[in-house]
Amino acid sequence: MVVYCHVSQVKIDIPSNLKKIKDDKFWTFDAQSWQRLIDKYVPYREGNLSKTVTITPKEIEYTVPYSLHIYRGEKFNFRKDIHPLAGARWDKRAEPTQKPLLIKEMQAYVDSGKLKLGK
Repeated sequence: MVVYCHVSQVKIDIPSNLKKIKDDKFWTFDAQSWQRLIDKYVPYREGNLSKTVTITPKEIEYTVPYSLHIYRGEKFNFRKDIHPLAGARWDKRAEPTQKPLLIKEMQAYVDSGKLKLGK
């Protein structure tokens, strides 16, 4: 007798298993998702900082020349009219509310089968 089982959903404890995932497409998806989720925390005057990024697996690089100075918050008064949550170290500011959303998106990616686990 042959029994076929179909798995409709795969659950991975994303935070504790991240180091095991080696798929560049997954990590690019992760970086793109994180950049989108934290954008409202990025200081914004004309949008150059938010719009001038390079995404690679596991990395978001803000490429305007002044990005590091703004990230560190060196002698800047941040406008709050366009991005009211903006400030220095925007990724850290975003973590409490946006990291759970990122984990959900990562889990959805895994559940979709795009990660091709076990192949």
